[in-house]
Amino acid sequence: MAASCKKETLMTYNASDNIYFNYTYKAPSGPVYYTDSLNVTFAFSDSTHKDSVLRIPVAITGTAKSTDRNFDVTVDPNSTAMAATDYVLPSTFVLHAGRTTDTILVTLKRTLPLRTNTLFFTLRLKANDQFKTQIMYRSRVSTDIRFIAAGDTSQTQTFKVLMSDKLEAGQYWSSYTYYFGDFSEKKVRLINEIAGMPLDFWSIDLYSSSQHQANALYYGGLTFRYLSDQAYSGNAVFEADGVTPMTMGYYFK
Repeated sequence: MAASCKKETLMTYNASDNIYFNYTYKAPSGPVYYTDSLNVTFAFSDSTHKDSVLRIPVAITGTAKSTDRNFDVTVDPNSTAMAATDYVLPSTFVLHAGRTTDTILVTLKRTLPLRTNTLFFTLRLKANDQFKTQIMYRSRVSTDIRFIAAGDTSQTQTFKVLMSDKLEAGQYWSSYTYYFGDFSEKKVRLINEIAGMPLDFWSIDLYSSSQHQANALYYGGLTFRYLSDQAYSGNAVFEADGVTPMTMGYYFK
């Protein structure tokens, strides 16, 4: 006896293509994380640095196509940064042929208001005849790649960019207070000037390495001696208010 096999057609992908923001960063130790916002500062840059190009990734569901496809982006009207003045968006947004990921290039301008204010703009993807925008959230942790409802999640249809040109304490400064004391922009610029401390030195954990901690001790000690010498000679250094004497951390008490 013989039996014949019926030829079946293979199932192929057949669903609407969705587009979403796909910005990721990697923690010093741990998985890759997804985020829906980004803080950008010019404060660590040389004064001649007048603009910067921010690359914001997007991705799609579905398969790559042989032709370019446009997607649409709008700016939230509540944004405080001004288009064409504080930032410049591309004239068109294109997912190039053969790709399932691409990048929005945004030029950020180092304008004077950023010295005293943090400005922001929020981009929002908009559905068109090429792409849907039905995927709203995803897990923040790359080890969970499911698209899920709101919770410990990253929004995928909006991306917020915060811009400043101010030196700020940031998330790690508290671990540096033992050497540097309370944060002030005038103080860290002084440490940079007399001890050569990079202006982004405290943007990582103090205990990221023994060498980093040793450098903090060196910068703090050199500045402490400078402040002491200035006070002894009758040229005490004050904070920006002109009243509060500048001091270093408890280590040097």
